[in-house]
Amino acid sequence: MLNWLVQTSLRNRLLVCVLTLALVVVGGRLLRVLPIDAFPDTTPVQVQINANVPALSPQEAEQQVTIPVELALGGLPGLQNVRSISKFGLSQVVATFDDRTSIYRARQLISERLQSVDLPAGVPRPQLGPIATGLGEVFHYAVRAKDARRTLTELRELQDWVIKPELRKVPGVAEITSWGGFEKQYHVVADPDLLVKHRLTWEDLFAALEANNQNVGGGQVVRAGESLLVQGIGLTTNVAEIGDIVIASTGGVPVHVRDVATVQVDHEIRRGAVTGGGRGEMVLGLGFMLMGENSHVVTRALKARLAEVRKMLPDDIQLEVLYDRTELVDNVIRTVEHNLLAGALLVIAVLFAFLGNLRAGLVVAAAIPLSMLFAGSLMLQAGISASLLSLGAMDFGLLVDGSVVMVENAMRGLARRRQELGRSLTRRERQEVLARAPLEVVRPVAFGVGIILIVFLPILTLEGVEGKLFRPMALTMVFALAGSLLLALTFIPVAASLFLLRPIKEKEPWLERLARRLYEPVLNLALRFRWFTLLGALVLLAGAGVLAARMGGEFLPRLGEGAIVGTSVRVAGVSVEEAAALNDRLEKLLLAEFPDEIANIWTRLGSADVATDPMGVELSDFFLALKPRAQWTKARTQAGLVEEMQKVFARVPGLRVAISQPIEMRMNELVAGIRSDIGIKIYGDDLEILRGLSDEVQRVLADIPGRGEVTGEQLVGQPVLQVRVDPRATERFGVPARNVLNVVEAVGSRKVGEIREGQRRFPLVVRLPDRQRTDPEALANTHIPTATGSVLPLKQLAQVVETEGPATINREWGRRRITVQCNVRGRDVGSFVAEAQDQIARRVKLPEGYQIEWGGQFENMQRANARLRFVVPLALALILALLYFSLGSMRDVLIVATGIPLGAIGGVAALWVRGMPFTVSAAIGFIALSGVAILNGLVLVTFIRQRLDAGRPLANAVREGCLVRLRPVLMTALVAAVGFIPMAVNVGIGGEVQRPLATVVIGGALSNTLLTLIVLPVLYCWFHPRQPAADGSS
Repeated sequence: MLNWLVQTSLRNRLLVCVLTLALVVVGGRLLRVLPIDAFPDTTPVQVQINANVPALSPQEAEQQVTIPVELALGGLPGLQNVRSISKFGLSQVVATFDDRTSIYRARQLISERLQSVDLPAGVPRPQLGPIATGLGEVFHYAVRAKDARRTLTELRELQDWVIKPELRKVPGVAEITSWGGFEKQYHVVADPDLLVKHRLTWEDLFAALEANNQNVGGGQVVRAGESLLVQGIGLTTNVAEIGDIVIASTGGVPVHVRDVATVQVDHEIRRGAVTGGGRGEMVLGLGFMLMGENSHVVTRALKARLAEVRKMLPDDIQLEVLYDRTELVDNVIRTVEHNLLAGALLVIAVLFAFLGNLRAGLVVAAAIPLSMLFAGSLMLQAGISASLLSLGAMDFGLLVDGSVVMVENAMRGLARRRQELGRSLTRRERQEVLARAPLEVVRPVAFGVGIILIVFLPILTLEGVEGKLFRPMALTMVFALAGSLLLALTFIPVAASLFLLRPIKEKEPWLERLARRLYEPVLNLALRFRWFTLLGALVLLAGAGVLAARMGGEFLPRLGEGAIVGTSVRVAGVSVEEAAALNDRLEKLLLAEFPDEIANIWTRLGSADVATDPMGVELSDFFLALKPRAQWTKARTQAGLVEEMQKVFARVPGLRVAISQPIEMRMNELVAGIRSDIGIKIYGDDLEILRGLSDEVQRVLADIPGRGEVTGEQLVGQPVLQVRVDPRATERFGVPARNVLNVVEAVGSRKVGEIREGQRRFPLVVRLPDRQRTDPEALANTHIPTATGSVLPLKQLAQVVETEGPATINREWGRRRITVQCNVRGRDVGSFVAEAQDQIARRVKLPEGYQIEWGGQFENMQRANARLRFVVPLALALILALLYFSLGSMRDVLIVATGIPLGAIGGVAALWVRGMPFTVSAAIGFIALSGVAILNGLVLVTFIRQRLDAGRPLANAVREGCLVRLRPVLMTALVAAVGFIPMAVNVGIGGEVQRPLATVVIGGALSNTLLTLIVLPVLYCWFHPRQPAADGSS
């Protein structure tokens, strides 16, 4: 089959060239439309269920909304996890499904279940969050005003009713959310004393406003064949009309709303705010990309539409882009382009140096772009975008391995035939050699490249985050290697027969002569002192094993995104205004301390209108857009800059800041509900006990070396003013409890309708005056009318008590939970968690019914390690099976397989020298290395067996095989190693993931080549029947 494919290609050279040209044309066009992104999206299939309950405390939000929704979700097919968060004014439930479930099916299932949820009267029904992922937050922009007289209410109104609708029209946008500013409302500020004076109750006021603010339809009136639509107009449209509404009439004298209340334009209770650049508050817009869309395209379209929207706004309104995913994507793609270009140039340089011929080098080098075009075409069909991991791990050295062996054998065949004849070859003789040469090596080429291809297949079995990260890389490599193998068996023999047909320079390249001069005496010594050679290899292997055992482990290196986000925690109960003022001062401090590092800074606290990122007012996220590193003066790396910032934070009393990055934080939060490297989840029922356990765990972590920021959730400590209705008092005075609760509800606001201003709609609410909203004593003395006509203060009908309650209630699978979060600095996550688990088990005693689980990045690492323990042996089994089909001898298979541990020696040593822990990236490097390691041994053993079949003595066959095949062995190993050099030394954005993989392949390829050329000949002589050598040596 293989011989037939090569021979058919050589007989139909024109057809092969035409098909190759078609690949260039079609592949080039498809490559232009290939989606581009920074990283693969690792978000699981998740649905957010949000409910805005503006006046409810966390406990009431949990009881009235969160628990009913959680119960309704039980038993859904594919459901993997349900977690929730209840805060003041907000309930959010997050349902996670397995990857086999479509996001649209998951949303449909949840929507159906939500229809059956019974909620208390007046509680709005939960809504599904946007169809977006952790990478979906692609665009931040600020809305400001040059005119200081323009209010935050006006800015928010422009954002909600002008900017947001326009940006929602952009294809691929899932949602545009607003954060900060004041949400406009019409307030009826009722005076309790005036209500009493006019003998009115709160219910009378509510009923009048609801009944006198609506339009109705009356069908049709038919007159003389003409149909008239009947429309009843009763809507109020402004403050004056609201004030004119009649509540009741006493003795023929109407009592209007304006007689008992002040009607004004105001704003909703604030649950969030945004400050920026140390210039005070502003309004922030967030753009979310629809799941599955191209972030590069969507973000560019959002920027273009935002520029158009500017023309629709007043002249004093400023729109400023704060965060733009295209910047990160462009930086990552520049990193990938640089690595690929530099790698290609290095590979071509090695090819020219060893082949010593420009035409031969170009034939081999042609495999690089052609294989990439082949891979790009299949990537588009498979829905894989060009990203850091799909293209960033591409090694051109692996793509030319088969072509190297083909062309090198052709050149060696020409040189050997010329030596046999003692003259220059005729054109026909050269044709015969070039037609026969590919057939001599077609089997080892096919099996060698096939082995490299097969080692990537088990990576496709990875699941979860690691699967979504590395499956695109594995598929891309499989596509590229399949293309390179197809080209090596078809186009490369044809190109060699065309471009090497003319006489070429027969002089042996100087690099090959130097390598042979150095290698030959070493080979002779190794064959003479076999015991010492094998003993030395075993010592090196044992040393690598010791180093590997001492290496720490972590899931993935931290990707540098070129931006920093910090989360600060303040005392529960802080007001929005106070928290925003503190954030503004912190921004000014950071800009003053790091003027050469920070390009822009903005801080958001609380929640947006669509609570994709639910935070309490006590939590703030500040985002730092960084300047190019060449301009930095306080630090040279992002980690160093974070350390310097932590010193500044330490000078601010009571400030605790956890540092992360925008995408990293969002992905951690969405995947595990945790914003940091490690999350220790403590489950139980009593919030006070959970808080005590959290404090104990934090004290333990503080004593462990390598811990970064340690933060615990603010479960309790929220000041609460409870108004407890006294049933006996309400019964005695004939006052329904509802009348008392109406007063309590009016402290926040009671919605009674909406006001339309053209196409814009704003809520109409009733509330108490500011006096009762700012002074608990004034609230307690608020007058409430009774059925007997007497008037009583609120405190006689209810107990008004100041106490503390929960600030946040987190739940997972129906149980309350508190999480201690910790980042790791200067140490691998694996060893840190091992020590932390031991210390917590010894020092923290859990009450009955309470338990601890570990999450965050560590959870991903555990799952990846478990999967790799299955995947790696599977890969090795596939390699051995393929080798057996190629060699037909288990003894030779095992000899060739020794290249894997010989390569692992260099991989482990390289990681140790560079101070890198064992990560999933490094594991992928070892898997890829095993294919390279096998190829070298396969080339040597195949040629040695050919020499033995030709009747050569064993020792001579081994020596001749090693010396003759020295050039292809060195070339295949060196092109694999040098192709990864740009990735190994890359310090650009995204290089953190590439460096461990490249380091392993480079170190392993070098050690495998050097040791295989020495150890494999010894093993072959050792384990095969002894034959007399030509020189009598053994």
